[in-house]
Amino acid sequence: MSEILELINKGKYSEALKRIKEKIEQKKDDPELYYLMGLVYFKAGKYKRAIDSLSKAVRLKGDEAKYHCLLGYSLYGEGYANGDEKLIRRALKELQLSVEIDKDIPNKEKEYHYYMANILYELEDYEKALKEVNEALKFDNSPLVHKLKGDILFQLKKYNEAIEEYRTNLNDDKNLYAIAYTYFTIGKYEQALEYYDRAIGVNPEDPYHYEGKARTLIFMGKINEAYETIKKAIDIDPDNPYIKLTEIEVLAEIDKRRVTKVLTEYLEETEEYREVICEESKERKFKEKTRELIEKILVKFC
Repeated sequence: MSEILELINKGKYSEALKRIKEKIEQKKDDPELYYLMGLVYFKAGKYKRAIDSLSKAVRLKGDEAKYHCLLGYSLYGEGYANGDEKLIRRALKELQLSVEIDKDIPNKEKEYHYYMANILYELEDYEKALKEVNEALKFDNSPLVHKLKGDILFQLKKYNEAIEEYRTNLNDDKNLYAIAYTYFTIGKYEQALEYYDRAIGVNPEDPYHYEGKARTLIFMGKINEAYETIKKAIDIDPDNPYIKLTEIEVLAEIDKRRVTKVLTEYLEETEEYREVICEESKERKFKEKTRELIEKILVKFC
């Protein structure tokens, strides 16, 4: 088993998987082999296969905490990738079960608190998520964990604290975007614009950087610049419903009659995005007159 673990730790997943399958031919009921197979698939990002392998390990030996723990990580990975809340709730149960079996599992499994924080964040239990991410930082002080803490603090409306967490890695465009969006949320548009531009400088291919910048420019009254900016986002991702809604925001400042035509045609032609537009329009920060105009159009579709 140690040889297989060494291969996994070196990232030699194909070779490790080959060895595991050879051993399973000899010992088909060995739960540790299915655990190791699950570990290979998990590290390779093949979460569905990891879930299948780890479920076999659990069926063969249900009182092994690390099996439930890794199954929880894998369920979270698959659930997050597919927006499946049921899988994320199953992930929570598996991690909780792992602690019931072995109270020391959070210390043995160094990523436990990080995954628990992610799970609780996705389930919108932000206070508990904050406690977990603070525990995670004791094991891993990386920018990735600080980014998660920033996201949690943002949801708790602790915006200045969130910005400080995002500042731990200013080379990452996702952090720069997060800072920009936080400044936009609290109405500090000059600062928001600065960080959107910095995010674009790092990654000019992300349409959301332009979309966020365009929204900021709307609130700054720079409508022509906003229009030119949102066109860049549309060029990258023309059917994106979030970007389309921002285009509508810009048009609302230029030609209100055109707004009705463009939004109505979009919703009629792309039925699969109606729910996204309806939900986003409820949560989004609009200018008051723009909100009234959009809500009037959406009555027919939402």
